[in-house]
Amino acid sequence: MVQSCFNEEYRPQFHFTPQNNWMNDPNGLVYHDGVYHIFYQYNPNGNTWGYMSWGHAISTDLVHWQHLQIALECEVDSNGNVIEMFFSGSAVVDVNNTSGFAVSIGKDGTGKDVFSQPMVAIYTSCYPTAHTTSNGQVIRQGQQSQSIAFSNDNGLTWIKYNGNPIIPSPPAEYADQYKQFRDPFVFWHTPSLKWIMVASLAIKQILLIYSSNNLKDWTLESQFGPHNARFGEWECPSLFPLYLDDNTAAEKWVILIGINPGGVIVGSGTQSIIGSFDGKSFVADPSDVYDPAELPFGSTVFQDFESTSSTFEELGWTATGDFAGTGPQKGSIVNAGKVQGYLGNGIMTTCLFGNGGTGTIMSPKFIIRKDYISFLIAGGYYPYNPATAGTSEDNQVSINLVVEGEIVHSQTGTNTESLVWRSWNVAGWVGQEAYLAINDFNTGQSAHLHIDEIVFSDCPKDEANWNDFGPDYYAAATYNGLPTSERTVIGWMNNWAYANNIPTSTWRSAMSIPRTLALKTINNKIRLVQQPVSSLSTLYTSTLYSHNFSSLECGETKVSVPAPFNSSMKVALKFTRGGGTKFGVILCSNETNTQKTVIGYDFLGQNIFVDRFKSGNSSFVESERNTFPGYFIATMPTKPTDVIEINILLDWSSVEVFGGQGQVALTSQIFPLEHSATQVKLFSEGGSTRSVSVSINGIKSVWK
Repeated sequence: MVQSCFNEEYRPQFHFTPQNNWMNDPNGLVYHDGVYHIFYQYNPNGNTWGYMSWGHAISTDLVHWQHLQIALECEVDSNGNVIEMFFSGSAVVDVNNTSGFAVSIGKDGTGKDVFSQPMVAIYTSCYPTAHTTSNGQVIRQGQQSQSIAFSNDNGLTWIKYNGNPIIPSPPAEYADQYKQFRDPFVFWHTPSLKWIMVASLAIKQILLIYSSNNLKDWTLESQFGPHNARFGEWECPSLFPLYLDDNTAAEKWVILIGINPGGVIVGSGTQSIIGSFDGKSFVADPSDVYDPAELPFGSTVFQDFESTSSTFEELGWTATGDFAGTGPQKGSIVNAGKVQGYLGNGIMTTCLFGNGGTGTIMSPKFIIRKDYISFLIAGGYYPYNPATAGTSEDNQVSINLVVEGEIVHSQTGTNTESLVWRSWNVAGWVGQEAYLAINDFNTGQSAHLHIDEIVFSDCPKDEANWNDFGPDYYAAATYNGLPTSERTVIGWMNNWAYANNIPTSTWRSAMSIPRTLALKTINNKIRLVQQPVSSLSTLYTSTLYSHNFSSLECGETKVSVPAPFNSSMKVALKFTRGGGTKFGVILCSNETNTQKTVIGYDFLGQNIFVDRFKSGNSSFVESERNTFPGYFIATMPTKPTDVIEINILLDWSSVEVFGGQGQVALTSQIFPLEHSATQVKLFSEGGSTRSVSVSINGIKSVWK
């Protein structure tokens, strides 16, 4: 298939995109005979979600891709009604022909038949229309079932198995979940000599684990969940082994789970859980599972809002505007009883007059004595924006930490009514006076905030192990057919909160850079780390900019990067804390910084951040509650003398950021409005940054 020009506005140059039309989840990632296959959710009829089919492309290096014909195309009847859509799943190569799908492809030197090695796709059949299949199975409207198809020509053409669906419905105890049963991930488990399937009961947040000898007949072995991030739908699970600290004798197992909504920012996200797997059951490591009712060890409760008969003033807080004279409320009656996840009975809420109330609720002042402040939070996504704060355009609904008159941390809701834990590292302000300010300056949709159980502690209260702390990384899938030490993952680089509306044409959505996964012990905790695949380096130009600063002074330093690589580059930063508070790089900037994407490290807050408040076009999201702008952080504690590393990939309309050894990542789309906004600037804020090393390489297009 001939490639198109791939030079449209915002078209990534080294990330995988479809030639045209809509794409979402990566599916069926499999490596066989030197070829990487990527299948993906695809709409052959338009650039928004619908008519779900499996697109297909191949690569020999995970960076250069050849588009192939659609593998599995949505089926419609003679009246145009959709009969079957092909939802997400996985693919394997049945090298031992356990399925019996192999065919003779010739003779060997002795005259014996040589058989193919069937490629088998395991996917969810989504049936929008009730009907009876050709094999007599009765299908209900909206049913989701697990099915298979096979190919004997390395994925070029496919035959649906005539016994489909192979798992028509979930187990009897979950019979009512037949419309929410999907996304099978299948792999060969050598110790048990069986195929293993992990499928999701999406709204129950439960993973079902099956086994099979032949890919056709499946036995339910166990179930897992819900754990950690448990609000929203669980989708696109993946289960696989990794070696701990490169020790082949220390094998652990990892589950990846997509959550939508309920991601770390808003909309969709991906979490991981580390544990063990014996061929039947996955057991999470106790240290990797977080009980939302359990407070951090040695924590001090600052406010639990249990005094529902008191006003805020009686509790030592100050309320202004419509909240004056009010106090904590019983969680069971707030917003018609929709609120979940609070502890005890009471919560702080600004949902006292529907969404019509505005004002501020401020805590008494306190001295910061512990390294973390944690709290439960829910409500609308209306983040604090420094550029509009205090103006008529200030529409934040957020909780803020104020130190010396400056907001140093802020958190808004995730457009849900389910309270989840969020933590701030405040080690940089220990010994200073501070207070909390809950600001609600908005009367729009879901414009309210719920807060509960504010605690001070020496360790964070985690909700989940987020695989990526940015807004645009979902449905992460891993490759079958590679060695454990080469486990490779690809995520969908978009977010269901706005995916159908991003301003691209004639295609919509990109995949993340393929990333190599590993387990490393960092600060006495096992962490899932990720780095771009090594083959990406084959696209790097020679170094375009390299400089070492013994001390980078406060302010901005322009860096010259020639076109087109000022929109397609790798930026490698190494630095040590000096007297400054933040250090980083400004990308896609104009002369006056009215357009810019800012990436850096906050020395006091101990986090890597991506700021896309001014990154460009965000008008494609409804203006009342725009879920695109934001300031995203990933906590990465360091010591004052540590050499901090940040690696950044910029590709026209996205940034992928990897911190430290890859223990934190942030992925974010950006849509610059000004074509001339391609300046690159280093910055040091609040003082100097020491021992700064900067290296920039251009990244060549894979489509030229």
